[in-house]
Amino acid sequence: MLWVFLTVAAIGLFWLGYRNPYRRRWLLPRRVAPRSTTTAAVDRQHRHLLAGGRLGETAVTATAAHFKELLRGGRVLEVERELQPGVGFAVQVRALASVGTPEAGKLLERQLARKHTQDPVEQTWYWADVAAGLRHLHHTVALPAVLRCVDAAAGLPAGAVLAAEAVAFPNFATALRDLRSPLGRAALRAVATVCRGCRDGTIDPACMLRAGLGDLLANLSESALPDPDPWLTAAVVEVERVFRRLGRWAEHLGDDLRAAAENQGVRLFLSSAHRAEWLRGAAGRLLARFPAAATDEQAAILRCAYEFRADVTHLFPHLPDPRSPWWADAVRCLTWSKSPAAGPVLAAQASRWLGSHRGRGRLPHLLAALRGHPCAEAESVLLRAAFGTDPDTRRAATASLGWWPPHDPAAVMRALRVLRTDTDSETRTAAVSALARLGERAALAELSAGLCAEEPAVQHATIARVAADGVSWLWPDLQELAESGDRETALAASEAAAQLREQALGLTG
Repeated sequence: MLWVFLTVAAIGLFWLGYRNPYRRRWLLPRRVAPRSTTTAAVDRQHRHLLAGGRLGETAVTATAAHFKELLRGGRVLEVERELQPGVGFAVQVRALASVGTPEAGKLLERQLARKHTQDPVEQTWYWADVAAGLRHLHHTVALPAVLRCVDAAAGLPAGAVLAAEAVAFPNFATALRDLRSPLGRAALRAVATVCRGCRDGTIDPACMLRAGLGDLLANLSESALPDPDPWLTAAVVEVERVFRRLGRWAEHLGDDLRAAAENQGVRLFLSSAHRAEWLRGAAGRLLARFPAAATDEQAAILRCAYEFRADVTHLFPHLPDPRSPWWADAVRCLTWSKSPAAGPVLAAQASRWLGSHRGRGRLPHLLAALRGHPCAEAESVLLRAAFGTDPDTRRAATASLGWWPPHDPAAVMRALRVLRTDTDSETRTAAVSALARLGERAALAELSAGLCAEEPAVQHATIARVAADGVSWLWPDLQELAESGDRETALAASEAAAQLREQALGLTG
């Protein structure tokens, strides 16, 4: 009878596990879908184009002639069916843009609503191709649709290129007339994205200055009203950052563009006093608006508050509610809390979550916020977390060490030297940066070697790392690289030096 019972039990468990085929399967592993090579090929193609590469003119001309013949015969649907994803999509869009008819513009605009792929990076590149074609055709009615795609691609490097295409539309300034409308706010987000892209090297500043970016930013900052608008605030913050870097950018421009860049710089300079006054009151306006704001606006306010290093303790007398969608942004803002109780409270919560599975996904955010609280409780919990089993926890804890003189220097230095040999590469990198912040010679020598590397990719990655990890000991090295004869290296180094300056003096310093 026992074997009958076991057989029935096994069949019952099998039925329970498989009655819903779209939930997790308990016994048999899921079949892993093969990784598509199309995304990588499309990404490589567009990076090549950004670096100055060109599409095959013969292929573009032949495709344009083919499309023109089809459109002349009214076979629009046939042309649309031929627009297929892949490396040939850019050629087809360029060819369609060269046709230059209203039908070609409408056909391209429809591609913005079409889902060509499930991969967000590849899809963003297709949107960028279409936006460039629409801009070439002066099909300005498509700008709202392009801006919706920019929002959908937020956070992706390719999204900055798409935003640049939107900002370069001839009618983009009209979208900034009503900043409280959905179109106006989307335009503000595009402006901020383009400015960040110019700073981090994703977008060539020369292209945007040629399109009049400086004049656009000057108009925006001159007309900005003192409203508690987080999207406007983020854009004005980026205007100020561009103004501080424009002189350095102009040094690396050709003679034909340098004069235009200098004129745009003069306009930004003339509005600098108004902009500085506007920014001084921005944090207070936003924090006063926070309790009455909608959820998405609250998240945007917290992101701006972090940029200003504003003290948000009065908004969160206790730790933020973990159920809030902006919980991570709120905890990140507590990095700059001036309350002496903030550090111990954050450390106590992190200590409780260290021993449980419930808060594992949120724990790295708490550990990252502890970098701003030089108390013994924070140091103790960071040292414990740095040797945990979860890689994300170890990385966050290691990256938060070394931002202040240690309470127990021997323990901290010993821990970081052990973490320097961790199996996880990101933890090793964070440990070296922490040691460099504390002035350890071996760590500083390792980063200095990266700054002097002959391989451009290694050198530029090290430059970005020095800025992101706050290794101010190497500021003189960055200043020296900023005078390099290589344009890309000089721009990357000057940007890193500007970021270190902002870390030391603040956004308005």
